[in-house]
Amino acid sequence: MKWLIHKVNILRQSSLAKDSFWSVFGNGLGNVLLLLTSMLVARMLEKDLFGEYGMVKNTMFYIAAFSTFGLGYTSTKFIAHAIEERRNDVSTIVQAATIITLVSALVMSVLLLLFAEQLAQYIQAPQLAQPFRFLGLILIAKAFSTTQTGILAGYKAFRALGINTILSGIVLLIVSLPLTHWMGVRGALLGLLCSQLALCLANGIIIRRITNKQNCSHVNDLSVYIKDILRFSFPVALQELSYTICNWGAMLLITKYATIGEVGLYSAATQWGAIILFIPTLLQSVILSYLSGLTQNEHSHNRILWRMMSVNLVCSILPFLGILALSGIITSFYGNSFTGLRIVINVYAFAAIPICLTSVLQADLLAKGHNWMLFVLRTIRDVVIVGVVFCLFSSHPEQSTALNLSLINVAAYSLSAVSLFIFLQHVSKKSSNSPR
Repeated sequence: MKWLIHKVNILRQSSLAKDSFWSVFGNGLGNVLLLLTSMLVARMLEKDLFGEYGMVKNTMFYIAAFSTFGLGYTSTKFIAHAIEERRNDVSTIVQAATIITLVSALVMSVLLLLFAEQLAQYIQAPQLAQPFRFLGLILIAKAFSTTQTGILAGYKAFRALGINTILSGIVLLIVSLPLTHWMGVRGALLGLLCSQLALCLANGIIIRRITNKQNCSHVNDLSVYIKDILRFSFPVALQELSYTICNWGAMLLITKYATIGEVGLYSAATQWGAIILFIPTLLQSVILSYLSGLTQNEHSHNRILWRMMSVNLVCSILPFLGILALSGIITSFYGNSFTGLRIVINVYAFAAIPICLTSVLQADLLAKGHNWMLFVLRTIRDVVIVGVVFCLFSSHPEQSTALNLSLINVAAYSLSAVSLFIFLQHVSKKSSNSPR
């Protein structure tokens, strides 16, 4: 009993444990609200219309990741490092990240506006042209909230991040349901826009408050920092582009060669995969922030790395087993139109295990500055996924199913986790053998 009390006291005094708790609790509750809203919206729209909504929504997430130019991760690393060594640079980094995000998001939004009809025609879903145009507005808000999340993670403001995510989830739940009832897919998308705007506003208030409180208002040469951030972010942005092309491209291929209903099944399955991964995903910014501050202390760096690998694995296996056991009950909530959803959820759930380990390994590579190698490894994985999906679906359209795409993801992410681990072991050996 004394041992347990001692361990609890150590955890209560640990800043890593406190930040991890707020990241998990706040963002976890926000994700529960997001999942609940999604299930209710899916039941209201049914499979085909939910497929349209899922196609547009997932397009937002994939393109927003690239449109931030990788600043969700880069801003965390730069700010965490500056707080430790060059506090006067923090405000300049925040402004530089905001400017880059604004320009990049505007460019992507204009491209969506111009080519929405051509994109909808290519996937043989002309009814999506208008939703794709509306997506441009949502994309700007999502890009800003992504960069703001990276900035707040660099500040280690994980409590505020958690509260803001809960607020965004509440807005999504309250606004989306009546709008979906009255306006269908457009109402669901409008609810998504409102939740992202609420998150941007809340994050912006916290960032301004922290900057003023820490006396970080001094601005240095902005152009120099924009160049430095872009130089570091470029391979990260290419990784996000590769991820976008892979995942979004796979969904486009399903829509083109199968039906929009298969996209609905896949979208529902990925949401439950996100539940398995919600703790590892939320802890990734915590891990990157702490590992970036310990690059000069190899012992502490490795200790946190292996600790977080263990935490991620445990936190993924428990919900993984729960979802496998309850998948029959889960699919019943979606309604009779979601035939075949149970097996898709069960298969996709297996991809979550290697992904949870990959998230820690990727954070370690970014913290150590191996962003180009991370880009190469991720690109190989994404090219394999898209290549296999295209060859299978184009030659055998009857195989263009959400189930087969889930199986391909399980294999690809397992190989990716192994390759990342092997490379990090090589880097660690090389570092330990090099003269100090």
